[in-house]
Amino acid sequence: SMLTLLGMAAISFHFYDTLPPTIATKFDFSGEPTQYSSKEFVVIFLPMVFAGLIVLINALVKISPHKFSMPNSKKTMDTIVFGTGLLLLGIHIGMVTDPGGQVTFAKYFSWGMALFLIVVGNVFGKTERNFFMGIRVPWTLSTEANWKATHRFAGKLMVTFGVLLMAVTFFYSTVGFAVAFILLPTLVPVYYSYRYYKLYEKGKEPIEA
Repeated sequence: SMLTLLGMAAISFHFYDTLPPTIATKFDFSGEPTQYSSKEFVVIFLPMVFAGLIVLINALVKISPHKFSMPNSKKTMDTIVFGTGLLLLGIHIGMVTDPGGQVTFAKYFSWGMALFLIVVGNVFGKTERNFFMGIRVPWTLSTEANWKATHRFAGKLMVTFGVLLMAVTFFYSTVGFAVAFILLPTLVPVYYSYRYYKLYEKGKEPIEA
């Protein structure tokens, strides 16, 4: 995570003198810029967001109630934070290398999203129950078995959609298209969790993750 943060800082430093006074920072789903900010804001904003996220996640882990303390998830949490950093890095690179937001931002955003899905998906099934991260719906929180099965299933979906998004981005990319690729791996596991709960309550064999 620290290497990703340093990479973001290095990119800001390298491109700072070549940046125009204002940079596109908000985009519609087609990737067209709708808002601009000063370059001073852009070069420090996402690095600061990621630094704050690192501090926040570590603090939340430390203050977690005992049954949500995730004693065996340190490496998993570090990987999830790292994956989030890759997403932010993709956005950061897109903004500073394409300050007008007309050419490459959507590609970097999509690649960042793809890396996020692949990296996080690979460890998502190992996440222990907690009070601030994951698919926290009544059914996953009801039993450890439901939590594990749902997150294993979600992790597989994330990796699959991440690989697909990575490949498709070489030929086509928009912000909305990339966002769509994270919706299914997020929403489908909620239904999976409900189905698992219903089958478990009826005494049937749980569906496989």
